[in-house]
Amino acid sequence: MNYANLRRIVWARQLIAALQKRLVYSDIANTTYEGEARQGGTVKITQIGEVAVNTYVAGADMTHETLDDAQLSLNIDQYKYFGFTVDETDAVFVQNDLVSAGISRGAYKIADGIDQFIAGKYSEAGLAYGTSGSPKASSSGTIYQHLAEFSEVLDEGNIDKNDRWIVVAPWVMTKLSLAGYTYAQPNIQIFQNGYVGPIAGFQRVYVSNNVQTSATGVSAIMASSGREAIAYAGAIDGNIRILPAEKRRADNVDGVWVYGAKVVRPDMLAVAHLAETAN
Repeated sequence: MNYANLRRIVWARQLIAALQKRLVYSDIANTTYEGEARQGGTVKITQIGEVAVNTYVAGADMTHETLDDAQLSLNIDQYKYFGFTVDETDAVFVQNDLVSAGISRGAYKIADGIDQFIAGKYSEAGLAYGTSGSPKASSSGTIYQHLAEFSEVLDEGNIDKNDRWIVVAPWVMTKLSLAGYTYAQPNIQIFQNGYVGPIAGFQRVYVSNNVQTSATGVSAIMASSGREAIAYAGAIDGNIRILPAEKRRADNVDGVWVYGAKVVRPDMLAVAHLAETAN
C-alpha cells in the first residue's frame, strides 16, 4: 500500500470519528445499517410484527402464530461534501496537520447538517404533547411540569421507561437551571456530546441548537426510548481524494458524505411543542 492510499484511509477514519463525536440526534437513532449507505441507494429495513401472548391452560394445545414481517425503505438521498486546498509551500512539513484540521472543520459542518435533518423528523412522531398551533407556554415555573407531563404521554403510549431520552433546546436547560431542578440531579456533572443526566423521568437528556423551532418560537422537542424509533445510515462515498490543483503548486482535498434517516416506529416517537415565555 503506497503512502497516499494510507493517508486516505487514515483521513477517512478521522472523518468518521470526528462525525461521531459531534452528532447528537444520530446518537439516539438506530445505526445498524450504517455500512449499507451508498449514494442514491436504498437500505431495506425488515420489521417484525407484534407477538401475541395467550393464557396457558394445562392439558390444552398451544397455538403458534406466523410472524409477520414488513420491509421499509431508507433512502440515502442526502449528499454533503467538503473541499479545500493545501498549498505545497505551506505543506512541506505540516501537510498532515493541515489536512487533519480541514477534515475536522468539514466534519463539524456535515454533522450539523445531519443533526438538523434528523431533528426535522419530529413531524412524523406518533405521539404529541401540545401542538405547533397551541404549544405549552414554558417558563421557569412550569418547565419541569411540562417535561413531567410529556413523560406521562410516553407512559400512556407504552414507551419503555428504560433508556428514555429527550433532546431539548438550550433555553429549556436555562429554565430548569433557574428553577433549581438541574442542581438537584445526582449526576449533573456529566456532560458529553450535548448530554446531561436524568430529568423528569428521562434518563438521557441532550441539549442541541438543532432542535427545530418555528417562526413563532415553538420548539419541537423529540423523545423516545432506546434507538428503535429512528433509523440513520451514513458513509463516505468513494475515497477522500487528493488531486493536484490546476495551475497551482497545491493539492485539492475533498470528500463526500452520504446519508439518510427515517422514522421507522412512529408509535415510539413523541414530540412536545413548547414555547419559551418570560421567567
